[in-house]
Amino acid sequence: MLTLKPDDNIHWSPEPGIIVQVRKFSAFMKTLHDPARFHGFATRRATEFTPGDFIRSFLSPEELEVVNQFKSLKKQIEWMAGRSLVKEMVCGTAQEGTKAWEIAIAYREQGAPFLPRYPKIHISITHSGDYAAVALCQHGSRTMGLDLEEIGPAPDAGFMKLAFTPAEREYMENDPMKIFRGWTLKEAFLKYIKKGFNENLHKVEIFPDVILYKGVKARVNLFCATLGLDYCISLVTGKNGNPP
Repeated sequence: MLTLKPDDNIHWSPEPGIIVQVRKFSAFMKTLHDPARFHGFATRRATEFTPGDFIRSFLSPEELEVVNQFKSLKKQIEWMAGRSLVKEMVCGTAQEGTKAWEIAIAYREQGAPFLPRYPKIHISITHSGDYAAVALCQHGSRTMGLDLEEIGPAPDAGFMKLAFTPAEREYMENDPMKIFRGWTLKEAFLKYIKKGFNENLHKVEIFPDVILYKGVKARVNLFCATLGLDYCISLVTGKNGNPP
């Protein structure tokens, strides 16, 4: 599996036309006027953000209202870091003069994010541990799903039975790397088909080079990498997000 060097900002392009960017939350907080104010954000209660807190404006008034409704500072930072990364990437591909705060990010009925003003640009957003990550695709007929997870010990038997079929568990052999690769691929595929956790996890089976969906091989491309030894990131790509 490919290993990406851990850094504040990581750029990965596993397939032509698809860009993945990964950013540390600490790097995002450097875009705030007083980052020291938010140290220890992972365990703190939410705070009230105002336009004056940001060095560069990227949130619309409506988005600022949303972020101030969250109950924890961790959730606020995660939400803003992902959104900031999406808008930065879109501004890099959109018409000159596009303002980040003008780029709206909406959600489909089952939670998949999309860009109402840019229907030919597909996005997928994820976060875990110290990082937020975004995949962006400019091919209107092609889409993808992205997931990032911090690698830990093998989960307990209850989680394994909930998340994976007996055949998957046999293949994974309780190996944490195989498990987290499988879990990130499964979640990335669920995002790719725009169902998220609205779909039964056992209907998606992950094996070394193939994903089975309802027992049928899905016509998708799979890309997996690690960020150093601590994180696993997986991308699933295909045509129109519709498996066979």
